[in-house]
Amino acid sequence: MNHSHEGFHNLRNVDDALARFLQSVRRHHIETEGLMIPRALERVLADDIIAKTEIPLSNRSVVDGFAVRSADTDGATETSPVVLRIMGESRLGEACRGVVKPGGAFAIATGSIVPKGGDCVVPVEEARELAEREVALSMSVKRGQNILHAGEDIAHGKVVLTKGCRLRAQDLGVLKVLGIKNVRVMKKPRVAILSTGSELVERLGSRASNQIVDINRLVLAAKVRQIGGNVIDLGIVKDRKELIINALGKAVKSSDMVLVSGGSSVGQRDLVPSCINSLGRPGMLVHGVAMRPAMPTGLASVGGIPIISLPGFPVSAMFAFLIFGSPMIAKLSGGKPVPEARVRANTLRPIKGVKGYRTFVRVALKNTASGFVAIPVDSQRASVMMSIVAADGFVVVPETTGEIPKGSLVEVTLLT
Repeated sequence: MNHSHEGFHNLRNVDDALARFLQSVRRHHIETEGLMIPRALERVLADDIIAKTEIPLSNRSVVDGFAVRSADTDGATETSPVVLRIMGESRLGEACRGVVKPGGAFAIATGSIVPKGGDCVVPVEEARELAEREVALSMSVKRGQNILHAGEDIAHGKVVLTKGCRLRAQDLGVLKVLGIKNVRVMKKPRVAILSTGSELVERLGSRASNQIVDINRLVLAAKVRQIGGNVIDLGIVKDRKELIINALGKAVKSSDMVLVSGGSSVGQRDLVPSCINSLGRPGMLVHGVAMRPAMPTGLASVGGIPIISLPGFPVSAMFAFLIFGSPMIAKLSGGKPVPEARVRANTLRPIKGVKGYRTFVRVALKNTASGFVAIPVDSQRASVMMSIVAADGFVVVPETTGEIPKGSLVEVTLLT
């Protein structure tokens, strides 16, 4: 790993850089749109959902058995059962107009309406049907036992889902139960993506070629879509200042956020930061972050549009996006940040970082009898694509220590 940062005289701490970046963009008014419920999965809710009905609408049984009056079951045991008369049945999907009278019982299915007069349900396992339409109950039950009461699941007026939540499959189910057909959601943020570099191509012509296949746009576009953004692909731009300024200008005008990869290091050909600064204020906010990989990351804002200048190496570009792009998209979506999936794992050997840099060490997970074990993948170089393809997740080595000792319990953030 190359530890020099020639040209980067003032590296920002990761947390400071992220805070500065997020603060630079005031949450603009987010437009909303109406969607039919089946199309609203993973979309950010624009309004609170308040129940205009109660669920269930009537008392329902949670077991198969017999609806009875609890007073009639007093003292019932296996050796001394209580015998009640079967007066009717409550079937699923049918209205139940009967009344449970003293000494009476109604056969009932799970989910069926409890008839009037019944205040509990005896499970079928504790009941034995006799001849002459009678049932012997071998247990006493309390009032309300085995019943889901009207409004117990959802009370009228309850806030069921809150504005800013990302709709999950189960949320769509509750919307349908409440009789809601359409829902207002935040429009997805538009993210413009471009790559810079005269050496970049869509596909290689020959083995002898000095060209490099651009995969950053593909990978970044997939990540953006995965976390709820729409992609505007602006292609590959050659290393000429006027072309980059033109492409960036177009990106800023057409999107809510810009991702530009390549040309972020300090060097003769690295034009992106100066091109961003020429577009407008405030321009570059951060150039160079104390992190590995992705140290040359630049964070900028032009006219309220956030811009991330990502390093050219795909592994670095992906980490720059995970650390800075994901939280910004969550902010632009109007939603709550999506929590990262993490697992705890043991280390069998030290996990080395670089002191002074927050190091994101790619690890494979092995499931053992005593839990997960985190094993660093063979190469941690940002130029090695397999360091992220072979990894299940990453471990953060703090900048203060530069190493996590062998035998530690660590948190692994999953790369799923």
